[in-house]
Amino acid sequence: MSPTPHASPAGESPVPPAALGVRFAPKEVLLERRADGSILLRSPIALSGCADNIVDYLERWAAAVPDRVFLAQRAPGGGWETLRYAEAWRRVQGVAQALLARGLTEQTPIAILSGASLEHAVLTFAGMLVGIPVSPVSPNYTLLPAARPRLAEIAELLQPGLVFAQDAERFSGARTVPALASAPWLSASAGVPGVDTLASLYDTAPGPAVAAARRTVQPSTVAKILFTSGSTGAPKGVLNTHGMLCSAAQASGLVVSSEQVPVGLDWLPWHHTVGGNATLHGILREGGTLYIDDGRPTPGEFHKTIENIREVRPTSLLSVPSALQMLADALEADDGLRVAFFSRLRRMNYAGASLPQEVWNRMQALAVRTLGQQIAFGAGYGTTETGPGISVTHWPSEGGGEIGLPLPGLTVKLVPFEDRFEVRARGPNVTPGYLRRPDLTAAAFDEENFYRVGDLVQFANPDRPEDGLRFAGRLSENFKLSNGSWVATGDLRLALVEACQPLLTDLVIAGPDRDDIRLLAWVHPAERQHAGANAEGELAPPAYAAIAARVAERLRAHNRQASGPTHRVAAFRILHTPASIGAGETTDKGYVNQRGVLACRATCVAELYSAEPGPEVIRI
Repeated sequence: MSPTPHASPAGESPVPPAALGVRFAPKEVLLERRADGSILLRSPIALSGCADNIVDYLERWAAAVPDRVFLAQRAPGGGWETLRYAEAWRRVQGVAQALLARGLTEQTPIAILSGASLEHAVLTFAGMLVGIPVSPVSPNYTLLPAARPRLAEIAELLQPGLVFAQDAERFSGARTVPALASAPWLSASAGVPGVDTLASLYDTAPGPAVAAARRTVQPSTVAKILFTSGSTGAPKGVLNTHGMLCSAAQASGLVVSSEQVPVGLDWLPWHHTVGGNATLHGILREGGTLYIDDGRPTPGEFHKTIENIREVRPTSLLSVPSALQMLADALEADDGLRVAFFSRLRRMNYAGASLPQEVWNRMQALAVRTLGQQIAFGAGYGTTETGPGISVTHWPSEGGGEIGLPLPGLTVKLVPFEDRFEVRARGPNVTPGYLRRPDLTAAAFDEENFYRVGDLVQFANPDRPEDGLRFAGRLSENFKLSNGSWVATGDLRLALVEACQPLLTDLVIAGPDRDDIRLLAWVHPAERQHAGANAEGELAPPAYAAIAARVAERLRAHNRQASGPTHRVAAFRILHTPASIGAGETTDKGYVNQRGVLACRATCVAELYSAEPGPEVIRI
């Protein structure tokens, strides 16, 4: 059966005045229904114009705008240390020559243990220029003793030919891992015996070997190896090829673009696909400027992000919902910050989780207050295995779990599952598999070579497929109650977080094989502070009881509107300690791993369902 085109009705404008300066592709999709009930979705936009190597963009902009700042990071003195395009290209070529002279090849990847930095970028692009894979690893695996076993698993799988750490002394704990200790090290800092500085390689004269190695790079050549979080087992090394990265960057640019030269401010880590691929490569493709945000969406670090916003005034912002919630709090409390933030902003994007409608409403109210109109809000959806793009709202999103339509070049297969669809994807931006794990690679793809994403979606409007898809949970997180009824955790979690705004930042749903649903929840830091929490965030019992009573009231209101036991909450408990990265309860992007929390806090779950629970368990 031929695909059926679906598009917005003639005369309907998909772009309101608020999106002036942002160009969106038409709201269209090609749809093919199969006899087995599955549905294929494709973009009508052809994927063309892809680069051969992401580093080609660096060479292009070094020639076109040599003095434009490409990257900037906070200097020790408090100002900004910048790297301009021409100098970046010179350093990359010099380091690439030095890497080849050291005998590195596609079989000897580079392990980068520290976070985003100018040096991290130079080494990454140098390796990718000449076909040497680069593998950025979460710094927490080195810096947090509880997470060190993850680092050992990764290093054993990776077998790197070179290790880089921004500060070799600070990351010296990694030398307890044999596969890392046996490799030569580079650092941005001097003074560690036996460790050369990356800067000492910048002036290496690039010879014919660089050009020759560059010519061998093909779309199938591995550019990066990104490791999954390991929430369901040992971390997996996802092979990111040059073809994946180039097609993903180009596809995004074909559906959403801007008249402005982009200026970004981003804290998302480069060992994850959103920060290291979507943001970094997107800025590079457009010849823009990226300021590396040294803040984080945590109570002790977010003040750095606030000060960076005042100075940088980004043109766009991509972040996770938890960070946007904290940003809304800050903008509402500080008019000067609000004016600075919206002074050049034309588009906001969120990814990784559904954005609570309450947060979307607050951000748009702030935009209207400042600009006189709403801002263009967008949602993206993808995975490490898709480099990262699967779909995007190439129109101003209105929240509610929207994830948009497939990117150009990609085919999305929707396989029926209960009242929703399992997502599978095939295209040039999909990984060929996992490092040294053919068994995992085989299991990840179906009989038609579609990658099994493991997520569930629904049509935002079944009568209008062009309105896109909405996220409906993860297959691995959905569960059945004892009566056999399925609980869709994605939908329910979003509804409950929204119902409890602004009291809670996040929650976890318990209930597999139980008679009813119960919750573990975290109170928003602003609520804790307002209630008189001490320096450690601890609340006195009366203050805790007052917040718990307000949460209970919100949940009772939710239950009155809920339909059946798969939507109603029977009890909850507030957690006093944050989700642990080292224990696998959360990632360093701020995403809560539901299964990890339930496993690590099994005692709390047991008390939730106890016949005689303690006073911290609140029945609804």
